[in-house]
Amino acid sequence: MKLRRAFVLVLMVAAIAALAGCVRGKRGAGEPTQPGESVVAAPEGLKFLITITPPRFAVGERVSLEASLFNQGQKSFERKCPTSCVWDYEVTTLDGQRVGPARECLPEKTELRLEPGELRMIMRNWSGRDHYFGAAERLAPGTYRVTAGFVDGDGRVVPMMDPVEVQIVKAR
Repeated sequence: MKLRRAFVLVLMVAAIAALAGCVRGKRGAGEPTQPGESVVAAPEGLKFLITITPPRFAVGERVSLEASLFNQGQKSFERKCPTSCVWDYEVTTLDGQRVGPARECLPEKTELRLEPGELRMIMRNWSGRDHYFGAAERLAPGTYRVTAGFVDGDGRVVPMMDPVEVQIVKAR
């Protein structure tokens, strides 16, 4: 029952995001995301979404991240990728420095196929360590941006949604 409610919630949020539209822009592969930089438009019918609960938390508090990729289009979506990394989320500082997650893409070609209405999710729960969401280094208190999109040949996420800000505060 919880899974069904979560699925319905994700669909509702995706529909709201679709109605709101997204900022379109271009970014070269491997370039850092800059503050205020626009995202690359996702392929027609696809929506990326990030949910972080809670979005403001103290060091030591429990946090969850859900990244989703949803095909809300009427056609199947297919993409051939040069590595094992197809889509993911990425955490950056406000000045665009990538801090996570640490990922290793194998040099094997991978194919992604999404049918109309199909949803893929990545769920990460932080359970007491300071390495939030797979970050290679412990994240200091501060504000970070999290976005999602397809992974380029350099292992970087090409943002295909507006970033979600998360704030880490000092433990009390």
